[in-house]
Amino acid sequence: MASILRRITAEDRREAADALDDLKATLAYAGTQLPSPGIDWQCASVTGIVLIDLGAAPTSVILQIVDLLRLGVRAQRARAEQQPWHPELGSAVTLNRAGGTPLPARVVGTSEKVITVRLDSWLIT
Repeated sequence: MASILRRITAEDRREAADALDDLKATLAYAGTQLPSPGIDWQCASVTGIVLIDLGAAPTSVILQIVDLLRLGVRAQRARAEQQPWHPELGSAVTLNRAGGTPLPARVVGTSEKVITVRLDSWLIT
């Protein structure tokens, strides 16, 4: 029975080992580490569920990890809040030539990546 379960959980065990390696490498890059992380191989052989044991850690290490998580969450929220600017069809926009000369224009088409404008004046000097 154990060998069948072992075959069934082989991919899960590989994923757990990779995830633990990634966690340890990321924490090391940030200048901290958990003192005794590991994988509970026995639980996997009995239940089929692979658990990663983060071990006991002093408060100072947990606070470092909490700070890292907060920084990551803030960065992720900041990226989500940065919405690309898409003008409305027909709206007036001002383009600037080299040297700062304004060029009035109208938006005639938009897509996710391209904004098409028509210059209001063809007299460009």
